[in-house]
Amino acid sequence: MAWLVLAVLGVAFAVWNAFEPAGWASMSCGKSGELDEPGVHADATCDDPMWSAYGAWPLVRIGALLIAAPVVAALVMRWWVSWLAVLALAALTVYGVAHWTGFWGLLMVGGAPMTVAAMVIAAFHLGVRAYHDSAAEPRRAGRLA
Repeated sequence: MAWLVLAVLGVAFAVWNAFEPAGWASMSCGKSGELDEPGVHADATCDDPMWSAYGAWPLVRIGALLIAAPVVAALVMRWWVSWLAVLALAALTVYGVAHWTGFWGLLMVGGAPMTVAAMVIAAFHLGVRAYHDSAAEPRRAGRLA
């Protein structure tokens, strides 16, 4: 359930950013006051909403990238897949850091808190697994005696 909540938050992040001004995600707007990035519409300005300046598909991709790992972890429900989801979200965050001056820097803004939340979920998942394994151990020892 926690993984699905995290996935919903990833979708909410993408939708929220769709209505933010394009200048929020572009360093060029802060430097020159003009939206000068690859992939933007020719007549787009820094004040246009991101869905208008970049189109819907880049925002859909950001949402899909942010929800992919939590959805897979929710479907598989294995502790090691939970940690793979953490690594995937951390990799997206690093990619966002590497592209912080442009649109894909949104992966840093959304990925960092999602990575921290995923670490908490994965640690809890591992703790529950350890608890169940330790609770089952005395029963196995009784059968062997």
